[in-house]
Amino acid sequence: MSVLDRGGRIADRAAIEALGWTPGTRLHLDAARTHLTLRATIDGVLVVKDHRYLWLPAAVRHRLDLRPGDRVLLAAQPKRQTLVVCPPAALDELLASPGGDRDE
Repeated sequence: MSVLDRGGRIADRAAIEALGWTPGTRLHLDAARTHLTLRATIDGVLVVKDHRYLWLPAAVRHRLDLRPGDRVLLAAQPKRQTLVVCPPAALDELLASPGGDRDE
């Protein structure tokens, strides 16, 4: 989990380090209705900054209704060089969905 700051930055370095992303790593951003997927790619439009934080463009933050101070879930998959960012609303929706409250 990490907090989105008022500038749209996610400063959690653990996920970025787990992926092996260094400053200058270019990322492709796919914004779904409920989450963001970032993938390392040569022609990505986003770049990992010098301090190893991610910056999310305002249009993406608005699409997912992310506000400063919101905590987001970060899920890294190193083999695929992929990071998924789940905002609070998506987690609430997932937990409220049918089957989300089963005891298994």
